[in-house]
Order: sequence, then structure tokens, then C-alpha cells
Amino acid sequence: KREGWYSHKGFIERKLAQPNLFDQGRERTAEERLRMPKVELAANDMRALTTFLLGSMDSPFRGEFRSIPEQFRYIPTGQQRDIQEGWWLIKKYNCMGCHTVQIGQHSILSGVPRYQDPDWKEQLPPSLVQEGARVNPEWLAAFLANPALSETDPHRNGVRTYLAARMPTFHFSPNEIRTLVRFFEALSGQTSPYLETQLPPLTEREREMSRALFSSAAAPCLKCHLVGDPGRDRFATAPNFLIAKERLKPNWTTRWMLDPQAISPGTAMPSGLFRHDGSRWVFSGPTPDLFKGYNRDHVELLVRYMFELSPEEQRRLVQRMPRTAAAVTQ
Repeated sequence: KREGWYSHKGFIERKLAQPNLFDQGRERTAEERLRMPKVELAANDMRALTTFLLGSMDSPFRGEFRSIPEQFRYIPTGQQRDIQEGWWLIKKYNCMGCHTVQIGQHSILSGVPRYQDPDWKEQLPPSLVQEGARVNPEWLAAFLANPALSETDPHRNGVRTYLAARMPTFHFSPNEIRTLVRFFEALSGQTSPYLETQLPPLTEREREMSRALFSSAAAPCLKCHLVGDPGRDRFATAPNFLIAKERLKPNWTTRWMLDPQAISPGTAMPSGLFRHDGSRWVFSGPTPDLFKGYNRDHVELLVRYMFELSPEEQRRLVQRMPRTAAAVTQ
């Protein structure tokens, strides 16, 4: 008999209140175990569940049983839609098992006893908070397709070769890769398409200045970063500068150098390396004599240097540093 409650809303409310209501008179077998328990939901919880379930469906009925009014539906557009679609993939592939994706969320891996040891903290996979602001979307798409960043060694870590945990190759479809790239961009409030910032080329003097500061004792930038030298890389806790140009966005890199602890609390790179001097940022420690008379921003200078760095230039830097520097630091 169709009484006044005979509707989707009425069915859900009664099913939640008394799960066996619609099984009365029905014979059950002894082996049947898939039975909804009576959870004793509070009235507010029952109302919330009913609202959620009704909002998750589009009733095929028209007439006696009306569909949910348009004003009560959540149909996101633009970046909100990109975020919604991306979350389905983030949860499908359990990205939060290894990574922090949003502020306040901790990865499952970070709770493993081994990673409570301070010496293992740097072995955690990187946080993906603000990933869309950090990396070039073209690079991110290539990385998702091949996390090893190698055609010959699919089992390596493409960015942080020193990590014990390795991102697996999920064999994402092209559409899934596009969805994830748009997700990270939207979650970080980035405009699309991404227009790459064109950095002014270094003068020979600026290159020598950057080279001197990078390899100085006051700013041992290569102390923690991979350089391709097995003797040094066994102490590395940060990516190789050589992939900065294709991987990172210059504006984010500038913000990172100014205050890395604000972006990623607990990271090994310290904040306070630069201080304000009028309208520019200058290195807080002693600078080489080459910097005398240079009135431009030191952070901008080093970012430009990083984005021009070549394998030959990096080898030149490594040769300037003492062979035992990494070991002494460790």
C-alpha cells in the first residue's frame, strides 16, 4: 500500500530507523550475513544521511515523485569541478597513503614507527600541498606518466633518488593525468594555461657571483642537494638543481628560498637566509667580494642561476667545494 511516506525520502528515513522494516515476513537462510545493523542514529544524524543520499542521486521519476530541485544540487564548474574530479583519483589511487595533499592531513606512511626516528624524517615522500603552484604542469604530466623519469630504469626515484620509498608507476590514462594536473593547479589557485616566466639571462659577472655564493661556506647549497657525485649524494636530502628549470616555477622558487619553513614546516632547508635591504632581498651571511656594488636582488639572482644551471656548471661548483664537506656535516 502506498502511504503518504512512500517516496525516496520516506524509504530512507524508515530504513535508517528500522533496517529490518522491509524484511518482515521474508524467510532468511542461516548463511545470510549481509544484514544491515540497527545503528541507533540520532535524529540529526539520520536527517544528515537522508539529505546526503537524496543529494547523491537524480530520481528518474517525474510527476508524483519529483527530482531534487535544481537549487539544491551541487554542480561545480571551473576549478571547483577540477578539484572534485581530482579528489576521486586521489582517493582511488590512495595518494594520501604516502603524501600530504592538504594542510592538516598526514600521510599513512608518516605514522609508521620507522618514520618517527628523526634520521628517517627526510626519507618521507614530499608534501603535495601547493604542488600546482610549485611545478610546471607539463613536467608534472610527464612525471605522472613515468615517475622514474627514465626509459631504461623504471625502478628508480625520478626526483629524489635517495628515498627508500618509491612512487609506483600507476599507468594512468591520458585523461587521468590531465585530471590530476588540473586538480593540483586548481587546488593551488593557479590560472590555466600556465604561462612560463621568462627570466633575464645572467651576465658573466652575475654568473661568477652566483657561482661564488653557491660554493661558499656561508651558503653551502650543494651540501644537501643531489649533484650526481656518488660520494656526496649518499648524504643528499634534496633534489638535484639540474631539474629545477623544467620542474619548478620561478615565482614559487623565489618564495621558497625566502621562507621554506612557512611553505613546508620541518623541511631541512632553513628560513632566514635572506634579509630585507630597502626594496630588495640580500643574503644574510657574508657575501663574496664580487657582490660589492651589486644593487639587484640576491634571491632573484640565485633563482636565475639555478634555472640556467648546466651539468658542466654543476661539476664546476662541486670541484670548488671540499671533498669532505658532506661527510663533516653529516
